[in-house]
Amino acid sequence: MPTILVPTDFSKCSTNALNYALAYADQLGAEVHLLNVLFPSEGVDSNMYNAFWTYDYLTQRNKVLSDWIKRFQRRSPFPDVPLRSSCVLGFPVPTICEEAEEMGADLIVMGTTGATGIKEMLLGSITAGVLTRTRIPLLAVPQEASYNPTGNVVYATDYNMKIGANSMLMLQRFLELGHSKLRVVHILDKIGEQRNEEREQVLSAQLQNIDHDFQYIQDRDVAQAVSDYVVSVDAYALMAVAHEHSLMNRLLYESITRKLVHRTHIPFLVLHDEH
Repeated sequence: MPTILVPTDFSKCSTNALNYALAYADQLGAEVHLLNVLFPSEGVDSNMYNAFWTYDYLTQRNKVLSDWIKRFQRRSPFPDVPLRSSCVLGFPVPTICEEAEEMGADLIVMGTTGATGIKEMLLGSITAGVLTRTRIPLLAVPQEASYNPTGNVVYATDYNMKIGANSMLMLQRFLELGHSKLRVVHILDKIGEQRNEEREQVLSAQLQNIDHDFQYIQDRDVAQAVSDYVVSVDAYALMAVAHEHSLMNRLLYESITRKLVHRTHIPFLVLHDEH
C-alpha cells in the first residue's frame, strides 16, 4: 500500500495539507502517516532527569496526536483512509527526511503559508531544506488552496534532466486524478536562446502517453515568468523536477521563490530525476 507522509504542527496550514493528502490517498488506495516533530530538549544527553522528562513528554504528545486524529476523522470526508501517526524528537528538516525514508513514503505533503518576516523565513528554510535533501516526491500545499484536481498542471522545465521511474509514476497518478493536461513551459532567459525541438522530442519520449504541450516565454526573470504563466492558464498545480543546477533549485533560491512556494494559491509538486 502506498504511503503519504504529512508533517504537522496542528496549524490550519498543515491541516489543509492533510486534507489534500487524504483526498489523494482515497483515490490512490494509500495510507497517510501524520508526523509531529518535537525539538530535542536541551541537556537530554547529559541529564537523566531531562531524559525521563522528555520520554514522558513524548508519550503525552503521541496521545494528544492520537486523540486529535480521532476528532479529525469524525468530521473528515475520508474517514476510511488508514491514518497513522507518530511524534519524534529531532530537528525538522533531517527528521522529516529520515522518517520518510524509513517508512518508504511514496509522497511527502507539506503545508505552506503566506506568513512574512521571521516566520516566513523559518517556514521557507524547512520547506527548501526538505525539498533539496529528499529524493521522495513532495507536494507543497498553500493554506488557501482548495482541493480541486481538474484542469491544467504546469511543468516548469529546463530540459536538463531525466525523470526517474518513481517520479514518473507519481506524475501519472497525479494527472490521472483530475484527467489533467500537462502544460510544459520553458523560460528563454538568455539573449538569443531559441526553441529546441530536439529537446522537446526527448522529453516527450519520457512523458510517453501523457497529454502535454510546450510553451516558450522570453523573460530574464524566470520565477516571475513561471508565476505569470500559471495564472494565465488557470493551473491547479505547478510542477518541477529537482536536480543539481535545475530550474527548481534556481526558483528555490531566488527572491521571488516565496511568491511561488509560499504565496501561490496552488500546490507545488516537486519530483526528482534519476540518480
